[in-house]
Amino acid sequence: MASKHLTEKLKSKLEKEDIKVKENNVRFTVTHLNHKGKVLGREWYKGFIAVSNKRLILASEGVKFLNIKKSDERFTAVRFEEGNVACLEARLAKEPETERSLVFHIYTSKVDKLLKNIEAL
Repeated sequence: MASKHLTEKLKSKLEKEDIKVKENNVRFTVTHLNHKGKVLGREWYKGFIAVSNKRLILASEGVKFLNIKKSDERFTAVRFEEGNVACLEARLAKEPETERSLVFHIYTSKVDKLLKNIEAL
């Protein structure tokens, strides 16, 4: 599993898992929202996304933006929405003690496959 976006440690973990769907060099944005939904900032990235039998991973240049195992309570808190056929939206609280949140827009042709496999976790 060659990807410049994953650390060697994460690559070795994923190689032991059953990868259901993956995509390298996927474009995505990270949007920071305040408690009222106002955009505080947005950054663009290119990275790697995968859904295995154990987790959802979104990484770029060795930084894990999402690494949520199906047993993690945060997984049930993430809302996945398909706004259009080319974009998967993931919303989650940034910190438990704050109302600020993060929204990820992941631009991929594999939206249906990602959603199907996320729901199967």
